[in-house]
Amino acid sequence: MELHVSTSGFQVITLDDNETQFNLHVDKHLNVKLAIPYGGIEALRTSCIELEEGASLTILMKNVKQQKNMLNQQAVLHKDAILTIAYWEIEDGASQIRLDVQLMESGAQVMVRSACIAKEQKDFYVKCHHEVAHTKSQMEHYAIVEDEGNYRMEAIGKIVKGAHASESHQTTHVLTLSDHHNSEVVPVLYIDENDVKASHATTLGQPDENQLYYLQSRGLSRSQALGLLTVGYLMPISDLFDDATYHDEMKNEIEKRVGLHA
Repeated sequence: MELHVSTSGFQVITLDDNETQFNLHVDKHLNVKLAIPYGGIEALRTSCIELEEGASLTILMKNVKQQKNMLNQQAVLHKDAILTIAYWEIEDGASQIRLDVQLMESGAQVMVRSACIAKEQKDFYVKCHHEVAHTKSQMEHYAIVEDEGNYRMEAIGKIVKGAHASESHQTTHVLTLSDHHNSEVVPVLYIDENDVKASHATTLGQPDENQLYYLQSRGLSRSQALGLLTVGYLMPISDLFDDATYHDEMKNEIEKRVGLHA
């Protein structure tokens, strides 16, 4: 699929199972928001995204099926382009996500978010290349790892020599629901320039028992309390869209996934 966006606004575009490649091009100075539901197809799906000067794109890659999912994406950002890309991974199937972002011209910015529930293997590799000065990258990842789940996040920020006044920041928060899991977070910063800002932060651990006790004292079961914590943990991803209907739909899907309602 070749998608050339020439008008601003919000759209939902569903990828068919037989579409193993889709490319997206956003024209200059447009403000575009896209939700892309798709399913695992037991094959590699590739994607190239390009934003022209001054373009702004918010895109949600929403995995909606339980088959194995392999997604490899590349993004190229030109002058003053702003990309916000998010990954919705709450289905049971295994997933392998790769994203490589090239900040090619001054003023380019990228925000990468992910919301994940790992019952099987969820493997993420995200790399942001700062090729020139005055560019910015921010990564925010949230994961719930269930019993026997497997989660891995490798988040890389690279600032080359000469890319002064650039910023690369990343945070990863992992909530584990049992002692039986395999969770790994690999934050990496390659910095070859002095006049930059860069940071990384990681939290990995089980829910606060005091929070669970409080919720259970209000009449909830332990599983319901864990479900509420999960919803609160993952819902920041829904802030990407102003559309209230779509926001509520995402919240309902998380609640259903964690057993809060049928």
